[in-house]
Amino acid sequence: MRRSIMKEMRTKYILLFFLFEIQIQQAFGQLSIEECYEKARRNYPLIKQYGLIKRAKDYTLSNANKAYLPQFKAAALEAFIEGIPPAILPRKFNFIGLAVLSQSIWDGGNTKAKKAVEVANSGIDKANLEVSMYSIKERVNNLFFGILLLEEQLKQLQLTIKNLEQHLERTRIAVENGKTYPTDLDEIGVQILNIEQQMTDLRHNRLAYLEVLSAMIGESIGEQKKLLKPVVMENKYPLSINRPELNLYQNQKKLYLAQHKVNKASLYPYIGVTVLGFFIVPGIDIAGSSISTVFVTGVNLSWSIDGLYKNANNKKLTKINIQKVRVEKETFLFNTNLELSQYEKELEKYHTYLQQDQEVLKLKKKIKEAYEVRYENGVSSMTDLLDKINDENIAQLDMILHEIQYLMSVYEIKNTSGN
Repeated sequence: MRRSIMKEMRTKYILLFFLFEIQIQQAFGQLSIEECYEKARRNYPLIKQYGLIKRAKDYTLSNANKAYLPQFKAAALEAFIEGIPPAILPRKFNFIGLAVLSQSIWDGGNTKAKKAVEVANSGIDKANLEVSMYSIKERVNNLFFGILLLEEQLKQLQLTIKNLEQHLERTRIAVENGKTYPTDLDEIGVQILNIEQQMTDLRHNRLAYLEVLSAMIGESIGEQKKLLKPVVMENKYPLSINRPELNLYQNQKKLYLAQHKVNKASLYPYIGVTVLGFFIVPGIDIAGSSISTVFVTGVNLSWSIDGLYKNANNKKLTKINIQKVRVEKETFLFNTNLELSQYEKELEKYHTYLQQDQEVLKLKKKIKEAYEVRYENGVSSMTDLLDKINDENIAQLDMILHEIQYLMSVYEIKNTSGN
């Protein structure tokens, strides 16, 4: 019983922890790249086309299904008839009506084939739309990682300013005690101003990027809202290709096969039932009786041999079109695999850079610390010390750049492969 109570309390604490973490994320306004993808997709005006494509397909298929409904035609005319004795037709002007009611029984599979064509056409429209929508990811990547880079650079420059401010305070005390020159304070002040100018430029660029990303996702991203840096756990990623273009090629193949079935259906006869009615006013006088209405019914069979002449060429055209789609698909896969290979090499390059950056940064930090001691002992000048502080700052910024480039390469691989 006690274990059950403890287990229940532990579950509640875990749940409260996750709820608290979510509230903290919402309070700080964190935004992930996956959320940006989804919001940009929903906000993109082209998304409305999905509903239009579906409705168009439904209406067209509904019209195709009506091919098996009874068809009715009627005609009426005021006829002037010459050469028939008045005993048969009392007057030369007569009203003639014609009505035809037909019901299809079998059309050789033409209706079914046309419905398959429409389904394939709708699939092509949707796949083309998916290809267009997929490009949103690349645009989000460029903006998202651009903002991350600017934010990380701002953080590093802020740390550098804090380091310089500490040196400024120690130098001020040294000047008051007559241990160094007042110009050292000026040198530190100039260095701080230069970095603050860089930060001003970075802040303006960040706001510009945020405005564009806000417009894409349809949501205002304020200055306080932070973008979540993606966490990458592995160095290798599957290179299987799952792009919307592959679905487009598949639907193009389906279209050509469906069109071939339409051509094939034209080789078969059409069978239906027809009811034909004539109405003549006044009626025709035959053998002393007047006939004004005539009905004829029967099975209607029609067969056009036009398709037979074109059948061989239509088969060849279908094969050629399918081969063209196959070649386009193979070309796309070839180019995509080349891109993936290039991105994989870049990923390895930036991974190596990051390992080297860590070593360089350690050495730069040691050199800076050594010059701090030398300056305090009066062996080196403030200019020399500021150069070493700047060297460490540059090394740190280089590592930040390579880290963001590494992350972006990971997402370029994901985007290019469709995973």
